[in-house]
Amino acid sequence: MASTSSIVLHARAAPARGSMDDHRAKYLAPSKAVSSNDDGALTSASGEEMKPKHAVVFFDCDDCLYKNDWRTANVITAKIESYTTERLGLPHGAAYELYKKHGTCLRGLQNEALLHGEEELEEFLEYAHDIPLEIERDERLREMLLRMKTPKWVFTASVAAHAKRCLEALGIEDLFEGIIDVRAVEWETKHSTKAYEAAMRIAGVDDPAACLFLDDSTSNMKTARVMGWTNILVGTHARDGGHEIECEHADHIISTVHDFEALMPEHFHPSVDGVEDAVPNGTKVQAAVPAP
Repeated sequence: MASTSSIVLHARAAPARGSMDDHRAKYLAPSKAVSSNDDGALTSASGEEMKPKHAVVFFDCDDCLYKNDWRTANVITAKIESYTTERLGLPHGAAYELYKKHGTCLRGLQNEALLHGEEELEEFLEYAHDIPLEIERDERLREMLLRMKTPKWVFTASVAAHAKRCLEALGIEDLFEGIIDVRAVEWETKHSTKAYEAAMRIAGVDDPAACLFLDDSTSNMKTARVMGWTNILVGTHARDGGHEIECEHADHIISTVHDFEALMPEHFHPSVDGVEDAVPNGTKVQAAVPAP
């Protein structure tokens, strides 16, 4: 069993990988050793104030910062399928095959030279993300993120314009250091370690162990672990079929992003008092640019 001063965290090993017991062992269990001092700061059993061990937190956007039964994801998937069949003349199902082979359909279109030039690339991105958003404002999420001590970035495989719309719909567009999108990582997917290396450069972090990552993709958990990042899978049921997810690569699994604070309370101030001025931008979040 592995633990931190905040909660009991169960080891990755113990039962055989992929077993249901191992899967369930990843769910959080609050520790009785946590208390608070007179200022409300969390303290360990020894009385020491708990400090976050991570220097930066990366949040995925779609189906991580919000959950809407994959309605947004399904519409984007349908739009991508429509573009590849109607605009590019590819057979039905080709978009999904490109996704499976390359990590995203976009990367597949690029790698297989099916998009020609910047104009077609921009046309594809605009077409795929020109959708209505079925995302509601989330005051609970805003309050939680507002109390975070640790610098936080949106790290998405999508484009910044789409991520911005999602953040605005949620009411949290002013609470992040920036958006690290597919352009910022020079079109690498989150199945590639190059995307994570680029995210670290942009965030100004050298040590992979200082990075904490929340995402809904089990594949991304695998790459994050290879990188040495601590990872948290957000979501307990699969998009296709709704079966319970088993992910041997996830360090922790939570149902929704709202459970993050209970898992790692050391990343949060106890209240919003005095933290309004700590909002990173105070205005709408900006897209990151590739780091040299």
